[in-house]
Amino acid sequence: MLFRSFKTYKTQIAQTLTLAYPIILGQLGIVLMGVADMLMVGPLGSEELASVNQANNLFFMISGLTFGVLFSVSTLVSIKVGQKRAADGFITYRAGLVAALILFVFQFGVLQLFVHNFHWLKQDASIEKLAPGFLNILSWSILPLLVNVVTRQFTDGLGHTKIAMLITLGGLALNVLLCYVLIYGHLGVPAMGLNGAAYATLISRTVMALVGLWYVRYSAFMKEYVPTTMPGWSKIKVEFPSIWKIGLPIALQTFAEWACFGLSGVMVGWFGAKQLAAHAVALSFASITYMVVSGIAMAGAIIVGNKYGEKNRDQIRHAAHAIFLIIAVFEVVNALLFIFGNHWIARLYEVKPDVMPTILPLFILAAIFQLADGIQAGAMNLLRGIKDVNWSSGLSILSYWVISLPLSYLLGVWQNLQVYGIWIGFTVGLFVAASLGVWRFYKHLPVLIFEDETEYL
Repeated sequence: MLFRSFKTYKTQIAQTLTLAYPIILGQLGIVLMGVADMLMVGPLGSEELASVNQANNLFFMISGLTFGVLFSVSTLVSIKVGQKRAADGFITYRAGLVAALILFVFQFGVLQLFVHNFHWLKQDASIEKLAPGFLNILSWSILPLLVNVVTRQFTDGLGHTKIAMLITLGGLALNVLLCYVLIYGHLGVPAMGLNGAAYATLISRTVMALVGLWYVRYSAFMKEYVPTTMPGWSKIKVEFPSIWKIGLPIALQTFAEWACFGLSGVMVGWFGAKQLAAHAVALSFASITYMVVSGIAMAGAIIVGNKYGEKNRDQIRHAAHAIFLIIAVFEVVNALLFIFGNHWIARLYEVKPDVMPTILPLFILAAIFQLADGIQAGAMNLLRGIKDVNWSSGLSILSYWVISLPLSYLLGVWQNLQVYGIWIGFTVGLFVAASLGVWRFYKHLPVLIFEDETEYL
């Protein structure tokens, strides 16, 4: 019996890692675009670095809502794969593109509101001067970014995760090259400063979206999933509500977490550019390691979605055990890296000497919250895989908006612990989210009802 269990989990771990590693590399490619911007803008000064961070904070805070809706595409497609109806996933893909257009209008409008009213955030004068221009350019990249999310969710849901990885890594390479040319002025192009990084991101995301659209429509692999006659609105409108039914709770969950970090950054900005620069660098490196566990968690959602479609409760449980084990081991390694490698990480970002005393303790806090962050990512994605999205969104709102943000404000502002108090606040929120997410998944699994999925056609 013990040998059989070991063999089962060994198989589950191997399956998860095989599916996850392209997603991980793709996830890393996305976050490394922002890291590349910070690394290449960093030599310009702490004010420029802080401005890029705040603009990206706002961008991804709102992206939590728009991305979250579109994350439903992979869930719906993976369930169809489990039901042996993978070809029907193309209708979900087309419905996702329509949703992306609607979400673009929403996110662009919100970001333009902040572009013209950045003073609402009460940041340092230098940041209020530099950040709006960067954010204005970045806001035009929303549509290609959302289109890329849809194409990636579709191919990932089919289990074909390598193409999204290749597109993202190619976009990363292009972004780094364009940053080099546009920020500092090379190859006859005038230096644009930090705005050059925004233009580099805009161009890279546009190229990635076009390649993704071409791949889905014309690649040899996709021929078995792409119908000869494109589905019209009569079919898309039947699938369209399921995008929102599954996607809106995911959006609330994603927004609750991303906005928590974004608003934490806003609060840090009240204490000046130096503390914000330290916060930006520490969180930037933490986001790299988070993308690894996020990729594992997304692979888990796809596997669990397949098993949900097959109505196989035991396999869902085995997959969950394997995913939590992988995440826990990885996060322990991360913690050691943050504790013993903090000086090396700071030097990698070319942190200025006056910022160094502030940033080093943040890496210790990062070592602590990484474990909770990884486990909550796994739990929330597993809940998404079994379509328990309403509970996951509720748990996220409780953890981040009822507990984390008020506690961050209390410790950081009222108790004047500043950046450290704010980090303690969202660390507590992550531990609450992790605990409640794991509890909900294992409590709900024994009574899980497998729905008749024909309603999503």
